[in-house]
This record gives sequence, C-alpha cells and structure tokens, in this order.
Amino acid sequence: MVAGAQPAFAATVHDPAGVLLPAIAERAGELARYRAVYICATEQTDRRVATALESCGATVEWQPAGVPGHGRRRVVELALKDAHPSVLYVDLDRWLHWAATFPDELQGLPERIAADEPEAWYVCLGRTPRAFGTHPEVQRVAERATSRALEIVIGRPVDATAGGSWLSREAAELIVACSTERTMGTDLEWPALVWRQDPDRLGVIEVEGLEFETAAFAVEAIAATGGLDAWIEQTYQTPGMWRQRLQLAADSVAALERVLAVR
Repeated sequence: MVAGAQPAFAATVHDPAGVLLPAIAERAGELARYRAVYICATEQTDRRVATALESCGATVEWQPAGVPGHGRRRVVELALKDAHPSVLYVDLDRWLHWAATFPDELQGLPERIAADEPEAWYVCLGRTPRAFGTHPEVQRVAERATSRALEIVIGRPVDATAGGSWLSREAAELIVACSTERTMGTDLEWPALVWRQDPDRLGVIEVEGLEFETAAFAVEAIAATGGLDAWIEQTYQTPGMWRQRLQLAADSVAALERVLAVR
C-alpha cells in the first residue's frame, strides 16, 4: 500500500425521501478527493439523489430493495473493473456524517491504514467505545453479539458492524469471486472470506466518525416527536425493530458459518 494514496469510494444508499440531498451538496468537495466514486441506490431512492451524486462524478447504478448484500458487492466489483488499488466502502449516510463531523480523521484514513495495518487486505472500520455508545440500545445489543461471533473465530476484538471497510485489490477480487450474501450479513461474510484465505490479512482499526448517524438526517422527525430521546424511544424501542436487528445479527452469523464451513 502506498502511504497516503487515495482509494476509490464505494457505497450503497436507500433514501426514498431525499433527506441526504443537502449533505451530498455540502460534501461534494470531499467526494472529489477519491480516485472514483461508485454508488448502488435502491430503486425506491429519490432520483434527485442519483442526479446529485452523478454531478459529483459518481457512477450510480440501481438495485432492488431488500438485497443490500448484492449492492455492496456490485460497487466493489465496479471499482475492481476499473483497476483501483484499494476501495473504501462506507454506507453513504454514514460517510456523509463522518465527513461532516470528523473530516480530518476521514481524510487521514489512507495514511493511518498504511501505518497501522500495512499488510492487511481487508480492514474492518470499527467504532471507538465512545462512538459505539452513541447508538440506540437495540443496535448496541445486536451488533455487539454479531461482532462477538467473529471475535471467537479470529481471536481478537473487532467491531465489524459499523458499515465501513477498507479493501485492497486482493480483498476486492476475493469478495467479488466468493461473496454470495444477499443481506447486510456481508458485515461478517467479507472479513471471514479474507480470514479464511489468510488470517494475517485481516486488519482492524477504530474511528470516531462512524458514530450514530441516523439522527443527523431526521431533524424534522425528531422535532415533531418532541426531542431526540423521544424519537429514539418511538423509533428504536419497539418489538419490530428488535426483531429486525436480531434477524440481521442471525443473518450475519449464518453468513460467517457458511464461509467457515467451506474451510
């Protein structure tokens, strides 16, 4: 890895209401820093979001809703076809929040990875304890359990569910060739594929910028509900949300088991 070399940027987005439009406009300059930008948007996403991203130079493709694993894999495939030496994958809403709140950390990511994980093909971009603690209880419980399953396998602490990773060309090739997961269970499938190939090629770092981002794009809903605490209670403390988050945890661990079974 060349110290300081900018990667390609890859992301997926689901934004039917177009709530990300102001942030995309504000962060256009940061997007221009990357070698290239690839986005898979769900078919329900507001078309203005795609137009705004394309005006920043991004390549945008559409995907059906309900198969986020396919979209994640597709944007990596697009970057691989264009022969980029490395790819930063971050869910678009998380990247927009990161760029707004910890821009220096985000911009310095290439140098940090080159210094801290120079041999890694795949780096899990996890959260510091502070950043992890900003998330609602249901996310903390489900995601901690998910990452614990991977920790048991790799033998080291990891936060694998923050929606961010750094891939070398070798990791991108492996994921495009071997990933089959339809859900966001790619959070465990992708690092497991690299670990299965060579445990020494899996890296881990923690960042502040992957803190809870959703509230930043729900200002009107938060105000209508009566404040952040009330909005979190209404949105996240429901049986349906617990079922959804626990199902994602189960999907992720099942993907991990499938990869390990091949080994």
